[in-house]
Amino acid sequence: MTVPVIEIIAAVLAAVALWSWRIVRGRPFWLRLVSSTLWFALLTASLIYIVGSPLQPRFSSDMSPDRLWQQIIVSLWWLLAARLAVEITRSTALIRRFSGEGQLFSDLLAGLVYLAVILTIVKTVFGFPIGGLVATSGIIAIVLGLALQNTLADVFAGIAVGIERPYAIGDLVWFEGPIEGEVVQINWRSVQIKTFGNDIATIPNSLVAKSRIINRSVPSTRRSDTVQLPCDATYAPEQVFELVQRAILLCPNVLENPAPGVALTRIGRRMNHYDISFSVAHSSQLWETKSMVLKEVLRQFRSSGITAPNNHDPTTAAVANAASPARHILDIPLFEGLPRETRNELEDKLIRKSLKPGDVLFAQGDTNASLLIVGSGVLEVSRSVNGTSTRIGRISADDYIGEIGMLTGAPHAATVTALTHCVVFELCKEAVAPLMKAQPQMLHAFEASARRGQALIDRSVAASVGAESVPSGQLLERMRAFFHMHGL
Repeated sequence: MTVPVIEIIAAVLAAVALWSWRIVRGRPFWLRLVSSTLWFALLTASLIYIVGSPLQPRFSSDMSPDRLWQQIIVSLWWLLAARLAVEITRSTALIRRFSGEGQLFSDLLAGLVYLAVILTIVKTVFGFPIGGLVATSGIIAIVLGLALQNTLADVFAGIAVGIERPYAIGDLVWFEGPIEGEVVQINWRSVQIKTFGNDIATIPNSLVAKSRIINRSVPSTRRSDTVQLPCDATYAPEQVFELVQRAILLCPNVLENPAPGVALTRIGRRMNHYDISFSVAHSSQLWETKSMVLKEVLRQFRSSGITAPNNHDPTTAAVANAASPARHILDIPLFEGLPRETRNELEDKLIRKSLKPGDVLFAQGDTNASLLIVGSGVLEVSRSVNGTSTRIGRISADDYIGEIGMLTGAPHAATVTALTHCVVFELCKEAVAPLMKAQPQMLHAFEASARRGQALIDRSVAASVGAESVPSGQLLERMRAFFHMHGL
């Protein structure tokens, strides 16, 4: 085999070796490394045969046409050696620890390695002195440094931040400004934040290095916050505490550990101020949970006759609450199609029931055929499957349950237990049957209202207490059969 043929083979080996990482793209790292190392070893063996050691090559004479070809092959060998060194270094645990997702350190190291290899190729392979080149590059570097000082400030600030690593991709971070959101990209010049408004904020690294930073994901993603609540000073703090605790029980995102709480923080002549503290599992739940806590507090206040701040007449509120204990009872979708007189008549037939914490309102499978309307307190809905009880959710004032059972006699699909002292109003089938027989049109009104009530999103927990979903067209027939109203 002649020397030119070997040189062609070496050139082919060099090209294949340089492209080996792309050829096996998507394969495990160790497989790509073994493949590139194998090609590199074959190229090294061929170069040893052609020019001796690639570190101190012996090229053909200056006038030989093969000299340039040999220099190109040796240059490719040096570039392949640099790439292998960079990839192996990037895979080490130390570099991965400092580089992070932004890969600032690994990119900087790669640049230094390739720069050193290029200078080596210029001096060792082509025999050019590099002293003048280094001096010239120094002048160029000064000019570029002055022109790009802001960009370089971002780059070196990024390196400093990378050493400290106050955040990583995927962390929820607050930056002084304020900007808060999820870190989605870290690069040489900046960090990109996806805000809760689904916008992308780009912050230069030089500003990041000077800013105060709060990482919401470290040491855990749990987030604690406080909601301030003003309340009329005429109401006893014990009453406010109890109502707030009920409201917190109705917020599924609030963590039980650490336990939420409420504290009286300021006493005034007209207004007292309370702080409601709670924790959520993730920052993305914070704003929704704040709104839910305030909404549920307002719901509990209204059910107890407490009016909005600066709009309170204790005497009027107490009288209204006592005169109409079920004032909100019949303002529910199930009765919305009925005349006011009929609703008042049904209201007179309500049976008041008081529950203590732990009392079972009804158990899964019971068939008491009654509509139950929560006047106050918090109840928990649970369902048992194969002997395992699972909590579905919680219900409170203004929620109603059991309408399908009252209308069809179907058994309850869940168990309802009181978590606090509760007042529940019961409307039995026996109270509704005479009215339905006297006014057959109520049958159709109840059927339409029950359908709408089951479809309401806010009633997803309460609706789950009823029987399994009744197919369209069958509910009316089951109601007729239950109330013995065939043909109506």
